[in-house]
Amino acid sequence: MGIWNGFALATLVAQGGYELISVDVTRPEPNLSRTEVVVQQGDDPLNQISITRVSSRRGSSCHGHQATPLILLSPFLLPGEFYEVSDTPFYKDSLVGRLARHRDVWLVDQRRTGLQAGECESGNTDCSGMVEWDVNASVDDALLATSLAGLFSSAKPAIGGFSAGSSSALATVNRAPELYSGVFLYEGTLYTEDPDIAAHNTSACATLKGDIASGAVYDPSAAIFGAVIGLAATDPDGLFPLPGFPPGITNQQAMLGVFSAPPPPGALSPTSNFVRMIADFSTEQFIYSNQDRLTAVGPMFDNYAQRPALRDLACGLSGEDTSHVDNLDAFEGDVLMYIAGTGFGQAMLDTAGLFTNAESLSINERPELGDADFYFHDDWKNVFYKPLRDWLKTVR
Repeated sequence: MGIWNGFALATLVAQGGYELISVDVTRPEPNLSRTEVVVQQGDDPLNQISITRVSSRRGSSCHGHQATPLILLSPFLLPGEFYEVSDTPFYKDSLVGRLARHRDVWLVDQRRTGLQAGECESGNTDCSGMVEWDVNASVDDALLATSLAGLFSSAKPAIGGFSAGSSSALATVNRAPELYSGVFLYEGTLYTEDPDIAAHNTSACATLKGDIASGAVYDPSAAIFGAVIGLAATDPDGLFPLPGFPPGITNQQAMLGVFSAPPPPGALSPTSNFVRMIADFSTEQFIYSNQDRLTAVGPMFDNYAQRPALRDLACGLSGEDTSHVDNLDAFEGDVLMYIAGTGFGQAMLDTAGLFTNAESLSINERPELGDADFYFHDDWKNVFYKPLRDWLKTVR
């Protein structure tokens, strides 16, 4: 295991009580090395995450300089593997495969159960430990990955992600602004000045706090994401079998209802017009996104959502909790934001205003897109990858 036997192990133990569970090294491409490190925090086996380093065996450099490492935090309910989806049989064609040609890329999981649906409710698995799966836990995990990145590079890393990966990166930079050269925020924040968005989240904040206080720390309805994706892929014209949807709809229509329709009244969402992917319901197809890319991600979705993380999102956007954004004026690195038309919207622009001392602020705003359309886009290499790659070349 090389360096993982010594210095890294000491770092893992020192950072918040983590224990090294396993290290697995593979070669997804001849010139790329992938090291997946599984760690556990505390005694609960559910508190395991993977931190994965993907690096070029030729070394990491950009125009003669040591390339800035990139730490990508995964979206809500998903592992770091989310960023490794490829449109071809080859790893090199994935986002990570492309980025790792010239820099170390680190992938950090969100806290996830990995359980089958029903495991928590049945009592077969004790899921009470999810009460600690809040934004602070994600920040702890990101800081651990940052410490590990420092074992391989003296360059300050950039950090970022999509969805909860974005809001967790924001909170990480807020806690330790001096550690990072850049932050990439794609459709995820914990702050707004918009009164409509704040009002939309006020009741959700109160409800989630009450749920957690009563012991309801997980939400089993998250299982719907993987279910609708899988059924739409295997039998798009078949009748959707699960309750809670209009009778007689097909699996494809149910999937579009989850990913392309605004949230129904009372549903948890960061904004009232939140739509993940824009679709044409007359043709029952996404307009911008490639459904095959979504299908590849489908099996990765966890069946349980952690209410503490949802609470932190809602209470941040309601204005009740500003603890994750109150130090952003201390960040002096570069900022890149991706903002879609039916995602966090004005909240992202409000967040940009908190970076008063940033070296630079770049905003890639695409009002025609849904929240997830940048990444799943038919032309994702130009829409998502190239702006990120070009920005990283300027980050020092």
